[in-house]
Amino acid sequence: MKKIISLCMVIILALSMIPNGTIYGENYAGLNLQSLEGECNFTNLIVFARFSDEDEFVDNEYSGNSVRKITDNSYNNADFNVSDYYETASNGKLHMNSVYLFDKGGSIQLSHPRGYYAEYSDENPEGYTDNGEKSQRMYELKTDWSEAINRAILAGNVITNYDGTKKYNFSELDKNNDGAIDAITIIYKNTTQSISVGWSSPLWNYKDYADYVKINADGKTITSKNYVQVTNSYNYLYKDNRENVILPMAVATHEMGHILGFKDLYNSSNSSPVYYMSAMAKHTSPVPQFISVKEREAKGWLTSDNVKTIYQNGQYTLKEASTRGDSQIVGYKLNLKGTDKTLYLEYRNFGTGGNKYDCQSKELYKTEGTKLKGLTIGSGLVCYLVDKDTKFPNNMGCVAGKWNYETLGGTYATKSDAPLKLNQSLEITDDMYIEVTNITDNQLTFKIEGDFEDQQTETKEISDREKYDGRDDGIVTPVKDQGDTNLCWAYSSIAAAESSILKSGIDSTVTKDTLSLNPMAAAYRVFKRESDPLGNTDGDWQSVNYLMQSGDPLKIAKLYSMWWAPVSGNVVTTNPYDNPSYRFENAIYIPENKSNPEEYIRSIKKAIAKYGAVTFQYNNARETLYYNPKNEHSSTISPHACTIVGWDDNIPSDKFVPNGATKNGGWLVKNSYKSLEYFWLSYDNTSSCSYAFSFAPKDKYDFNYYYDGSMDDFPLRKDKSVANVFKAKKSDNLKDEYIKAVNVAIGGENVTAKVEIYKNVDYPYGGQENVPVSGGYLANTTTAYFENSGYVTIELNQPVKIEKDQWFSAIVSVSNEKGDAKIMTSYKNGREMSYINNGSGWTQLKNYVGRIKVYTKLENKVENPTIEVPTTEAPTTTEVPTTKAPTTAEVTTTSEPTTEAPTTAVTTTPKPTTEVTTTLEPTTEKQTEATVTVEPTTEILTTENTTSETTVENQTTDETTSEKEPTTTFGQIVTKENEPTTNRKTTTRVAGANKKSLKQTKILKVKKLKNRKVRITFKKVSKAKIYQIQYSTDRKFKKNVRTKRTGKNTYLLRKLRVRKRYYVRVRAISGITKGRWSKARKFKV
Repeated sequence: MKKIISLCMVIILALSMIPNGTIYGENYAGLNLQSLEGECNFTNLIVFARFSDEDEFVDNEYSGNSVRKITDNSYNNADFNVSDYYETASNGKLHMNSVYLFDKGGSIQLSHPRGYYAEYSDENPEGYTDNGEKSQRMYELKTDWSEAINRAILAGNVITNYDGTKKYNFSELDKNNDGAIDAITIIYKNTTQSISVGWSSPLWNYKDYADYVKINADGKTITSKNYVQVTNSYNYLYKDNRENVILPMAVATHEMGHILGFKDLYNSSNSSPVYYMSAMAKHTSPVPQFISVKEREAKGWLTSDNVKTIYQNGQYTLKEASTRGDSQIVGYKLNLKGTDKTLYLEYRNFGTGGNKYDCQSKELYKTEGTKLKGLTIGSGLVCYLVDKDTKFPNNMGCVAGKWNYETLGGTYATKSDAPLKLNQSLEITDDMYIEVTNITDNQLTFKIEGDFEDQQTETKEISDREKYDGRDDGIVTPVKDQGDTNLCWAYSSIAAAESSILKSGIDSTVTKDTLSLNPMAAAYRVFKRESDPLGNTDGDWQSVNYLMQSGDPLKIAKLYSMWWAPVSGNVVTTNPYDNPSYRFENAIYIPENKSNPEEYIRSIKKAIAKYGAVTFQYNNARETLYYNPKNEHSSTISPHACTIVGWDDNIPSDKFVPNGATKNGGWLVKNSYKSLEYFWLSYDNTSSCSYAFSFAPKDKYDFNYYYDGSMDDFPLRKDKSVANVFKAKKSDNLKDEYIKAVNVAIGGENVTAKVEIYKNVDYPYGGQENVPVSGGYLANTTTAYFENSGYVTIELNQPVKIEKDQWFSAIVSVSNEKGDAKIMTSYKNGREMSYINNGSGWTQLKNYVGRIKVYTKLENKVENPTIEVPTTEAPTTTEVPTTKAPTTAEVTTTSEPTTEAPTTAVTTTPKPTTEVTTTLEPTTEKQTEATVTVEPTTEILTTENTTSETTVENQTTDETTSEKEPTTTFGQIVTKENEPTTNRKTTTRVAGANKKSLKQTKILKVKKLKNRKVRITFKKVSKAKIYQIQYSTDRKFKKNVRTKRTGKNTYLLRKLRVRKRYYVRVRAISGITKGRWSKARKFKV
């Protein structure tokens, strides 16, 4: 009953305080209001507020600056400010501007004293006494300032800049035109009153929702929604190197993050497994550090071009977290097999070479001139785990061991040593291992090895079905009729391309009924090509009557790779460079397998499940609904190309004509004649020239550097490496040109292809040796693996900028276990710039060129670009622990009222003479407990009080608990009281370190399983942390070696080759100590 009465009181009070339907700001037509200057897409309205028992404060001066000026510096103008922070973190996408609403040039006046909104005490008798009253007064506070804003607008006040010299239109408050004010910040001045302000108090710093402010703006009503309130102290101020005086801005930045959608990364016990790796966890002060890669991706500030997915073992390169550019890779992610977790990776540089917010040596000073010292936070590769299918990570409501989002590694709960440095490694799981191999100021390279989750879950699910029809999935376009032309090969290849585009979802604007690519235009360009726009293929085109020319899907695959198709519309002569529809990426070849037809059937099903359709060629003599050309003996047989879009394993064999089939089942085939649009082709048929395609959006790449304009292949070489040398042509004063990918025509199965980009190489005809590398330097190395041959695109792990008129080379090296991997070459007229290397140096190809193409992208020039460092100049030293003095950590956190509270209360006391500081971890080998020290008259950089003159109760207990709290591990938990807690098995390898011997293990069992799998079991070794497994087809383990790691004494080897003899060995590892390899065991799959 008491709760019901309280609820009724709240409702009655609300109805009495808020005028129904009143809209303010309607009569400002004659004020000549202006729009905000510069590029702005988000407006924050700042309103200063004072309580009924307080004096005006906006013009009070501190360190020679008024409150309003200090505030504007902190939000808009200083080197470090809230707007600049989010412009930097958003990759240049969010341009925030803060404006002001003053009441007669000052703050708005509230109707109650400050103590009314604080907890009851003997010193504060008017405070609330229970949670019901607290909730009611929190509601009253937001309606109080809302009504004060409405009154100020009604009295004729408008929004302005900080000093009122510029007046703006109210429509500027709603930049996205959704009818809501983008953001409101209510600022109170701190007081010396003795009142208690704890978490969830109405006076705490938080983000909330209030829709009581309503403004007429150009005939449209805009309403308040999301707001934050902060209480500022002016006793601890700072200045940048331009003498701008600022407030500590970490709390304001954190709370603004909530308005933008970011969540708290600590829980209700004030514990955080992310800590200093995100400002939404435990922010540094007075200026916050960056927010993490997953959060920025969730907001849409980072795209799939900035955060790539890892599918296989290899080396990958990251740019520093704040690096600008549409194609700059600043994050990687992958799903961890057998878990509900996704791993995110980014490079954070907390030193001078990174972004200015992460940097712990900022150009920031106390107002008396002393430069501030930052925290000791290591730079390197940061690894995060997040629950799958999470958009914005959120740790509120989580407990240790069950976090939604956590930073891996590190010995301290603050995560200050979590980033992996050069040569440090991390066991993510028993089957996943990461090691940092190279670091510069703006770039980091790491290698990853492990048992990857099968990224083709959907592919496998579809390919395992007994029956599939792509038409049911809406990825098959209407049949086009080739008429009396000979262009079935063009029609079938275009049909496969259409299904691939619909399957991939790269273009949300088209459907099966609206997507229509032009097969005639593709055929036209096979025989009537011009020189490419870069002028590298002069003399390669030919001109004949294309309508009656024969061809096959391979010709279209080559055409796609040259970007001469596909195009939309009915105009056959459309130039795809000027009017591209999509950009080509892959043409995957599915080889005919007469010796193992079941394997061929599985391959075709897998390709359809992955790419949508397969174009192929078979021998045709008739049109019939169920056809088996294997049994044809007619003299009228001729090749015909069609498109496979499905299958049915259960079609009776006797349905096929002529003369039935040897097995049940057949392919659903899309034809290029209206007379028989679809038919079933028996599995007995083993088709030739089968290809599946994939494409990218048309704006992913801008230019294609290549020499192989011919349709002819000469020959299928088995060279170790092939290189093409090109002259960069497209950058200018406004645009930079970046190499984003390399396309190469490869032969063989299970091929590993390595791409190397060399910049600034010498002019190819200068008479020098080793042309592709002469005079230049290695700018990028990227490795990829391909099950099938074809025209494949290898996206660089980091784009490479090339300068106009400078020469660069793209080198591709291929290998596989069978030793038959090859790179295709093509006939070339003119000066050849292709080279081969069979292990004895580079020699020029004569009359031929490698089928290697370089895809580039133009991007706007970036201000203050990072300096590219040759990857051959890797650092050679390894960081080792030092014994620097302890640094200090901040003592405040912020939160939202809708989340559960930390237990620490903040008490306001009059005129304190000391500031509370919390010591952070020392960097010595053994961690000591965190303690709190009080140093009179000493100010510490990392202390930011939520209100001025505040102390934090029980801080020693809080911080000690935080440091000693068992930190979560993913796989194995290592927690020791009063010693560093290790989240993952982090190994620093230091040259010359003493090695303790580990016993040699022994392989106990090798068990052959189905589906090309073998499980090995070996003897456990005392003190071993992990085991390294190597298996190879070479008994000496000199080539074709695969390496795996596990924390268990058993491991499952997958994807082994049938009828191959393998050798396997194991050794134990503990830190930098490695045991002897076991005796190798051999087995045959």
